[in-house]
Amino acid sequence: MKKENLGPLTAVNFPLYVNVLTGRYAELQGVVDQWGVPRFWARSPGFETLFLIIVQQQISLSVARVIHRRIKEYLGGVSARRVLEVGPERLHLLGLTKQKSRYCYELAAAVKEKRFSVEGLKKADDSAAISLLCDQLGIGPWSSAIYLMSALKRPNVWPPGDLALRRGVERLLPDKDVKDLADSGNRWAPYRSVAARLIWHFYNCTSSSKG
Repeated sequence: MKKENLGPLTAVNFPLYVNVLTGRYAELQGVVDQWGVPRFWARSPGFETLFLIIVQQQISLSVARVIHRRIKEYLGGVSARRVLEVGPERLHLLGLTKQKSRYCYELAAAVKEKRFSVEGLKKADDSAAISLLCDQLGIGPWSSAIYLMSALKRPNVWPPGDLALRRGVERLLPDKDVKDLADSGNRWAPYRSVAARLIWHFYNCTSSSKG
């Protein structure tokens, strides 16, 4: 697909990106025709968002929000310094698994010891930023992609292994072999992040309607 000069991905120009994709892919036009354009959601870049993404791994968003809120209230705010001070044992008692407690503690240590710069991710291209994130304990390709999509608002990132995306792609393109596509999103490059948002929207709407 030819890349349009639409500027950085924001709430203002998100509909412009959607218009480009829906004009070229009938399956995405169908999503918007039936379910509308999804709300543009984003998170603030920084340590707390990475912390929250780790908390959200393999649990529901609602449960993750409860745990995150409990920890935030206990710490008086989520920062690398405060996570280091409280330690992994207390994080575990506050609701994180032992494994996630270690991940969050080690991330805080890497930031405080200047082995990893969250701010530096803004200047890195997608590939470099994902590589830097994946070097951190407990952060893999999915978590890295979610951070780039939500906090850095990059337009061409796809979270591999996302179950909702896989099921959404399967529903949208039932006559195609979607195994590789569901893991890469390459069909919709260079706006894979926008396509992912539309497919999540489609999956959530169709799942709710079935209920």
